[in-house]
Amino acid sequence: MELVRKNIHMNRQKGKAVSQITLDDDYNIPDQMPDAGMLIQEKGTIEIAEVKVEAGRVRVKGNLQFWALYMGDSLDNSLHSIQGQIPFEEMMNVEDAKDGDSLQLKWMLEDVSAFLINSRKLSIKTVLTLELAVEELFDEEVPVSAEGSEDVQIKTCHISAAGLAVQKKDTCRIKDEIILPANKPNIRQLLWQDISVQGAELRLSEGEVLIKGELVVFILYEGEEESGKAYWMEQALPFNSHVDVGGCQEGMLENIEMSLAHGDLEVKPDYDGELRVLNIDAVLELNIQIYEEEHLGMVCDLYSPSKELELITTPAVYENLLACNASKCRVTERMKTESADAQILQICHSRGEVKVDDIQVTAEGLLVEGVVAVQVLYVTSDDSHPFLCMKGAVPFEHLIEVSGIGNNSVYYLQTTLDQLSVNMVSSEELEVKAGILIHALVLDRVTVQHISDVREHPLNLEAVKALPGFLIYVVQPSDTLWDIAKAYHTTGEQICSMNEMASQEVLPGQKLLLVKQMENM
Repeated sequence: MELVRKNIHMNRQKGKAVSQITLDDDYNIPDQMPDAGMLIQEKGTIEIAEVKVEAGRVRVKGNLQFWALYMGDSLDNSLHSIQGQIPFEEMMNVEDAKDGDSLQLKWMLEDVSAFLINSRKLSIKTVLTLELAVEELFDEEVPVSAEGSEDVQIKTCHISAAGLAVQKKDTCRIKDEIILPANKPNIRQLLWQDISVQGAELRLSEGEVLIKGELVVFILYEGEEESGKAYWMEQALPFNSHVDVGGCQEGMLENIEMSLAHGDLEVKPDYDGELRVLNIDAVLELNIQIYEEEHLGMVCDLYSPSKELELITTPAVYENLLACNASKCRVTERMKTESADAQILQICHSRGEVKVDDIQVTAEGLLVEGVVAVQVLYVTSDDSHPFLCMKGAVPFEHLIEVSGIGNNSVYYLQTTLDQLSVNMVSSEELEVKAGILIHALVLDRVTVQHISDVREHPLNLEAVKALPGFLIYVVQPSDTLWDIAKAYHTTGEQICSMNEMASQEVLPGQKLLLVKQMENM
């Protein structure tokens, strides 16, 4: 007799490591750039160059890419920007890591700060947090039937398991163009640029993942008509795209992390030869994990009236679905300028980033706490520094309701900025409204004993002969028809036929006529 098995492809976390790195370096302004009088705005992002397993440790190499906007130390208060990078390398200890494991790395910058040391040098400082999860793929074999013996009685139990159907990394390229409005002058040179994604939505379809959202593009530039004068423009570009994913089907369960890998802007001449066209080339990186929920009847007991069956059991771990949903959290906060002297005349641009600080498992579900880090570039009333940047953090708290969540549950959260709006309340105060989209996939990890092998032995005839040939049995409160039939070497079908029962349900106190099967013994 052989067990018929069904393979469930799963992944499990072998190890996890968290590391914090302080990136601090001085940067010299290039010789061809003018002296700096005041820093206005800075930003940064991380580029990961290598993630490699080395003898129970994982080497992470990359660069902090930073940009700084400053006002020159001259009477015209002209604006300039510089770009640089700070390399880093970190060894993260994960003892069970080996080649072939799936390495899931997330990073977060707490705050990129720039300070002028002198007119030719600035200091860049930030704290980088690296979170590394090491996962391995494995197959769990679920016994679903048995072959090779006619009189074997099989009892099955229902299990629900989320199997890993797809795991891959891919990119999605978005290209578009913007033509300057007629009321804007031609571009002499770009001073500052920012591209971000808002309102991103991912949907599974047959053989592909559908992606839609908005690219928010902002430029600050020096106009061609008047040297040194800065102009700006912001525009939201909707996009619809897709990534081919073999094996993907609508209705599966997704855990997809999407990030803007890089966004490039190139100034091009229009048909009249004037620099008024912006070519946008953005690349989205996707880390795709797609699960399929399978409902199986697992063999949980076997017996034969004609032979003894020895059941060999081993522990097996399955993950079943608790929740897969997307929810939105909306927050509002007010921000004030640090100095009443530099009043706000006009908002140029605002950008935000969702940062999760803590996730707690509660009786109701997952409690997510974090902030939306906001930067607002605005025009001031002070001619000595016409542009300033205000930074702030808008806290949020959101409960994702998950019925049945517990300490053995595993969860995957992806947070994105759904929308951001900043409006003037007064010349000294701004109102920030943010929408946060949180996608949660929550699985419950269950350990069960499953039958891994069955060994056949001759029937103990002496024990069978000791049983009465027939008897009237009174059903006990804990009895099932399966237990009664197995104990008296008969079958449930024969008991139902002998007692003219319409179903296999038995009630406490019910009397059953049992006849011992002697055929094939």
